[in-house]
Amino acid sequence: MPRSGCGIGGLTLAACISKFSEGRVAVDIYEAEPEVPTFGAVGGISSGVAIWKHSWQVLQDLGLEEEIVRQGFDVPTDGASRGPIFRKSDQSTEGYDFHTHILPYRPLGLHRLTLLEILRSKLSPDCKVHPSKRLERYEVSSEGFINLVFSDFEITTADILVGADGVHSATRQSMFRYMGDGYEQYILPVFNGTIAYRGMLPKTKLVETYPDHRALDGPKLVRIFPELTIYCLKCTHVVSHPVGPSIGIGCFRYNPDTEGQAHTGPSVADVPTQEATSHFETWEPDIRSLIQHVESYSAWAIHVVKPLPCYAQGSVVLIGDAAHAMTPHQGVGAAQAIEDAHVLGRLLAHPSAVKEKIQLILKLYEELRLPPTQEAAEKSHITGMMYEFNHPSFLFNDPSHPDGPSREELKALGNTVGISFVWLADSQLEEEWAEAEARLKEICEKPE
Repeated sequence: MPRSGCGIGGLTLAACISKFSEGRVAVDIYEAEPEVPTFGAVGGISSGVAIWKHSWQVLQDLGLEEEIVRQGFDVPTDGASRGPIFRKSDQSTEGYDFHTHILPYRPLGLHRLTLLEILRSKLSPDCKVHPSKRLERYEVSSEGFINLVFSDFEITTADILVGADGVHSATRQSMFRYMGDGYEQYILPVFNGTIAYRGMLPKTKLVETYPDHRALDGPKLVRIFPELTIYCLKCTHVVSHPVGPSIGIGCFRYNPDTEGQAHTGPSVADVPTQEATSHFETWEPDIRSLIQHVESYSAWAIHVVKPLPCYAQGSVVLIGDAAHAMTPHQGVGAAQAIEDAHVLGRLLAHPSAVKEKIQLILKLYEELRLPPTQEAAEKSHITGMMYEFNHPSFLFNDPSHPDGPSREELKALGNTVGISFVWLADSQLEEEWAEAEARLKEICEKPE
């Protein structure tokens, strides 16, 4: 009886088991909040989830395509698609666009709430959701049972514990405490030195003063990223994109001196507009006029999980941000959680899977998912370095390159950013599952 959390990873896992286990596996989902979350890790109820090729094939395998289309979303397609515009803005005079990003695949942009609702609709009666149950820790009894200890002092038992409980995962903390000396470094997430200021700006408010602002809806040259702009500066970048009647603003401020240090403030806090805009007072008018119109911001301290040596220990396993929380710069964190859940769900729901082999099955999941997820995290980190002129090959406004970048250097940077997204157009879901299934059968059919 697996236990997991109620975010995207946990609900995808439960939906997968619901479809493929044919009632053989019961799932209890323990959610810390009073209701299924309607907000994302980085942006609130309106935050989006990018579904690239591999994760789209997962959603198709789970039978979600029909409902997604019914709700008016365009399905992803192969082939080139125009993505965000990159703009150099670190001057008091007008900046300039230096790269129009051509994506190798047109992804699906889903509101996080929409995806959560669709996933929950796919749960079978064998999946039970328990709200207001915050896990404090787990304990392993002398008989090998997993006892879950909640903040309300209730204790329950599980055959398998799936930690889908986010970047500050209590499951991960217990796991690496149990593993002993040398593993303490993996217990807590690490502050990566970035504060993301996020806010929403009604388009009508911007129209009153700047009716021709580039951030407003213009011609729909692309449906996934209409008028999405990334403004670049040393150690800083700003992303603007339309969200229905509003414009979503994300201002990312990186301080290398604080990377890896303990973050003393709250992980998320509401802050006045002045705190966010104070970092951008010397930027071009285009960006200053945009971010100053936001009435309030929430400040998010971006935390990541160090590359873990394992995702499974005994009958406990980690998925999603609990295993590999990463920076948001390639928009792949949610997709990796979906893919984790699909692999684990298919393995646990398979007719060959038996309780006596659970620990070996979880290790198979680890072998399949640890390398690609940690590679995705590294690619996202490298992309962020390029956005903020900190990549070793594009190190501008630095002692080794004291001047700002030339137009030729920015063109090369833009081309490199484009190449960094190519992997997201690749997927061999059927072939990968066939290989995983063959290994699963070998494990389960091998005599003790």
